Amino acid sequence: MANDDVFRDLAQLRLIDLPGAIPIGELSLPIQQKDVGFPDEDRSDESLLKEAIQNRSLSESFEASRGLIGSWNLTELMLRAYVEPIKWKNSDQFRSHLGIPILAEHFYSMIGVVQENLFGGYNPFILDPTSGTDIDTAAAETALIRAQMKHCGFRGVTFKQEMRHVVYDGLLYGTGVAFFGWEFYQQEIKKLRNKHQGVSVGVSGGSVTIPMANEDDTEEYTDHVLEFNQGKFEHVPIRRLRVDPSCRRGEIQTAGWAGRLIYPNSYDLDRWRETEGFNIPSRDELIALTTPWKVDGTGHNMLDTQGGSSPNPIFQTSTTPQKAMPESYDFAKSDPLSKNWEVFDYWTPYRHIMVLEGQYCIYNQPHNLGRIPFLSFVFREAPDSFYGYGLGFWLTDYQRISQGIVNAFFDDVNLNLMGTYTTDAGMNNTAQTQWIFPGKIMKSDPGKKIEPLTRNSIMEGPPLAIIEQVKSWAVAISGAGVNAQGVNAGKAGDMRTGAGVQALSTGENIKSTDLIDQISDGIFVPFIEYLIEQNHKLKPSQIKNWLSDELSTAYKKVDPLSVLNGQYKVTVSAATRLRARQQLNTVMGFVQTLITAPGAVELLGVQAMKLNVAEFYKAIIDSSGLPYRENILQPMTDEDKQRYAASQQQPDNTAKKIQMQTDGKMKIDNNQAENRMLLEAGKHGFGTAMNDQQHQHTLEEDAFNRSEREAMQKSDSQFEGGE
Repeated sequence: MANDDVFRDLAQLRLIDLPGAIPIGELSLPIQQKDVGFPDEDRSDESLLKEAIQNRSLSESFEASRGLIGSWNLTELMLRAYVEPIKWKNSDQFRSHLGIPILAEHFYSMIGVVQENLFGGYNPFILDPTSGTDIDTAAAETALIRAQMKHCGFRGVTFKQEMRHVVYDGLLYGTGVAFFGWEFYQQEIKKLRNKHQGVSVGVSGGSVTIPMANEDDTEEYTDHVLEFNQGKFEHVPIRRLRVDPSCRRGEIQTAGWAGRLIYPNSYDLDRWRETEGFNIPSRDELIALTTPWKVDGTGHNMLDTQGGSSPNPIFQTSTTPQKAMPESYDFAKSDPLSKNWEVFDYWTPYRHIMVLEGQYCIYNQPHNLGRIPFLSFVFREAPDSFYGYGLGFWLTDYQRISQGIVNAFFDDVNLNLMGTYTTDAGMNNTAQTQWIFPGKIMKSDPGKKIEPLTRNSIMEGPPLAIIEQVKSWAVAISGAGVNAQGVNAGKAGDMRTGAGVQALSTGENIKSTDLIDQISDGIFVPFIEYLIEQNHKLKPSQIKNWLSDELSTAYKKVDPLSVLNGQYKVTVSAATRLRARQQLNTVMGFVQTLITAPGAVELLGVQAMKLNVAEFYKAIIDSSGLPYRENILQPMTDEDKQRYAASQQQPDNTAKKIQMQTDGKMKIDNNQAENRMLLEAGKHGFGTAMNDQQHQHTLEEDAFNRSEREAMQKSDSQFEGGE
């Protein structure tokens, strides 16, 4: 790095003026034998600059030749349901241009489904201890990871919010990508104190502190410094990603290399200087490179071009009116030091390179991960391709069908409401084509007056039926059915029977479960496993810096060293909970009947088995997603155990009372049988013309009441005597 004094008096600098910078033309030359090397060998900055820049060019050419940029642009237009306004031919009136947001309905519904199932429960993931690790140690590790996930995203946002952006790209474009890593930083703990310390004066064997100044006259000082090791998880926008074109699977870790475009400003570069291995220009050089303006403009991201080859966003066609300015646009900020630089963050399984503006290497170091630190998932796999199919790929055509039908229908309504007329052509009848539009008057023979043009109107039935069918097709692809959208997105007849509702719900759950399994296996689980791996390298003092109230409670039961040495199996509970919830909804009534059936516990005992009621309750709570299970089901305290033991020792007369009441009811039944027999005999004895039916009812009622009173009195007296 050059001395700051060399550049102090220079008005402006270019990157090529920095020592070690390489002209762009030289980076296009073939890589020579002296430039290559194996993972355990050093490689020059020049050779790795060539490799990174040339691989980036190959990736951009591949994506452009496959039409991915145009496909993404069209998807964004369909997401806002944009229909370009078009005027009637030879008229200043606009035709109908209503949008039907089929893509938006399914896309945002599916985002809600995925996020709710991934993070809706109290514990999004479960660490099952293995290899001699106990449950308390796994609970402590879980608490530590949950604390790290609250700040691991871009600029300190949560893992949940960062994951939402990854899912956004995956559902919309077909591929969602994230970058993971490890960050070390220090935090100074600031406190206040008086600027002037008081003086201690001895008084009567003691001491009194006399203040020397106003107590409000304070100053800030650094009490101590905390060291944090933080896992990082950042969403990689699909337009900033560069990946090996020969990657044939949706798992990006199978690629030979991958990179991302990031846009730090000069303040960020200055902060990176503190990390070992970075080769950052000095502060004076950064000022000379950026002030009053950057001589070398920020590199343009070719995948951000949305119509036209100009990098200036003023001359580009934006897919959405509220879309932000590209990061490469230098005039989006007024502070020269806050303007963005383009950095290509290039990774192979063994080396890490960072290239500033395609000319200057600011980082060149090997790494020991053994893989590229990127994670990905696809919504639907494409044959032999890294990029998958998204909702925009299929639903775009369905939405265009619906929009075309609806707008044609309203054009027809407009023609009928506004009217189209005919009148006498006379001798000056034109031979040219006449275009129809609302209010149009066409001349014809033989006519002597203005009269409405006879037309066949489009009935509303066929267009609505077609739209219903299109929406049914869309549900079959997206999986966002009645449970996701809250309404029947298909035909009305699909929801008329219980069997139809059950079939739709089952198919929707299967699609959702499969999608969440892909996200969990491709992104969620690998990142948590990486955090566990890195947490094993922490010192106990560094773990204590993460301690909150929750962590303190978890770590009271274990030794921090046992957490560092623990072995765990990671399970994301979302997909498991979905399947379990579906099964519970189906068989819950049967399970309840089976458990409460008389003799069920005894039958289990015959086969040396028992019913673990606590685990059964835990399974139901976890499947339903009810939070705070640990607070609902808790182990007994010593006081609870003593209270329970005391209650078990007291005589319980409930069973005895029930038995006596049962005997009394049996006697009542016997008395009723005797009374019925007497009544039948009396009925044959009185063969008169009286109202036999009324007489029989009176005798039976009196006998029944009398026998019931006598039996209840006897049973109560026996029970009281027994006590």
